[in-house]
Amino acid sequence: MKKVFYFAALLAMPAMAQQTTVATLEDTGVEFNDKGYWNGGMIGEPEEGDWGEDVYHCTWQSGLVNSVVDFNDMDGYSWWGGIALSQSTSTDFVVLDDQYNNIVGGGANGSQTYGVIYGEGTIGINVEGGALVKSIYVANSAYAHNNFTINTGSYDTKFTAEGDHLYLNIEATHADGSKKSTVVKLAEYGEELTYIEGWTRIALDQLGSNVVSLAFSFDCNKPMVATYACIDDIELVTGTEGPATFENLDLAEESFWNGTDGTASFVSGGFLFENGYQDYDGYPYCYGFFYTNRTATTYGGYAPTDQYNSAVGHGAEESSNYATYNLNLFDNPKGVIVLGEAQVISGCYLTNNAYAYLSMKNGENGTKKFAQGDWFKLTITGTGADGETTGSVDFYLADLRSENEAEQYILDEWKWCDLTPLGKVQRLDFTMSSTDNGNWGMNTPAYFCMDNLGGEKPVTTSIKTAVAQGTNQIYNLNGRQLRSAQKGINIVRMADGTVQKVLTR
Repeated sequence: MKKVFYFAALLAMPAMAQQTTVATLEDTGVEFNDKGYWNGGMIGEPEEGDWGEDVYHCTWQSGLVNSVVDFNDMDGYSWWGGIALSQSTSTDFVVLDDQYNNIVGGGANGSQTYGVIYGEGTIGINVEGGALVKSIYVANSAYAHNNFTINTGSYDTKFTAEGDHLYLNIEATHADGSKKSTVVKLAEYGEELTYIEGWTRIALDQLGSNVVSLAFSFDCNKPMVATYACIDDIELVTGTEGPATFENLDLAEESFWNGTDGTASFVSGGFLFENGYQDYDGYPYCYGFFYTNRTATTYGGYAPTDQYNSAVGHGAEESSNYATYNLNLFDNPKGVIVLGEAQVISGCYLTNNAYAYLSMKNGENGTKKFAQGDWFKLTITGTGADGETTGSVDFYLADLRSENEAEQYILDEWKWCDLTPLGKVQRLDFTMSSTDNGNWGMNTPAYFCMDNLGGEKPVTTSIKTAVAQGTNQIYNLNGRQLRSAQKGINIVRMADGTVQKVLTR
């Protein structure tokens, strides 16, 4: 009898693919003056300010983000606040017009235009429709750099003592009104002065998804230091929904992506998967999520490639791509962010990574061979939109606790994990535990593999049972009608008119 996995759900329209947009600030359409900057100016009808001045609210837009520069004029004396735009290539600060310069001499990634943040109060960027703000590039302005590296005139601005600092605070507001923030250290004096010397990519994944605005503010212990910073290339992830099958991610045959490109994450379906990478004297240490299509089920001790193998040799439902995960046991664990609003996640397929599987199966590289009583467990914890924990689900990748040998297993096939008990979540995090532990913690390699996060829960049946339930038409994925189910995924039209997927093995 053939075994099939029967998906009791109507076929939906194809899920909308994710879209990554970078606000480069090159497309704002503003007119720069002959000195290479735009700070609003007297555009439109002004409002009356707190001191009777004329206030002009001047907008600019790039991609999915927009912002406002408030230009103030009182009897010929003018000033501005917000995020101005600059194309200046000078790195000096000599006169006031140099407030639009940075210490790089241009935009991020070789571009021409960048933003200059200045002022107090509400300085921000709006995100149309809400999105996950994946990253932003930050650089020091020439004005601020001039202040914290030398004393400016009669003012004590130079950073010379421990605790002297200039920080840029970035606060995200989500569609539901909740907020999260992070801090960028523009300059800080510890044992010596350190500061951002070039354009630096700041990951903002941790601020969560469905962000509708970013607000910028400064923290400096010296009141006379000019509070300026420069920004560019704001990366947004939008328009995402559907399960994470990882088939949208391009890979050469028998290959993998492990995050050494520094992008720190990838997206499949409606989910963003976090990744970490550190270089230790030429040896890359990668952790968090990777994606792979490797078919080997072995681990020969060659970590640069073999750590991306699974115990199965392919993705769930006979697919090619799947994700594998390496838990950083010491710090900075990585998880999954739900893009858009918090949701109930149906579950996912899980199995062992080849490294962990063979370690438990054979006992090698300082690990024990599993015997009756041993176990290896993955714990998945959900976090809601309010930042509070919603619950945890335990999943045993190996379970030899039973005295009945027939009930013992070290998982070497894809098995469904139900995540609905977590309720509506905005984030998933992962921890692992084992009965094999030593002086430095868990000995079992802290790896697992995942596929089809948020997909349909399978129901095991047989092709005869499906026919008995009223199946009358079977098609392949190209729409050609079949006389009987073929190996792989079949499209089945039931007698009641519903259409369902059947995976036959």
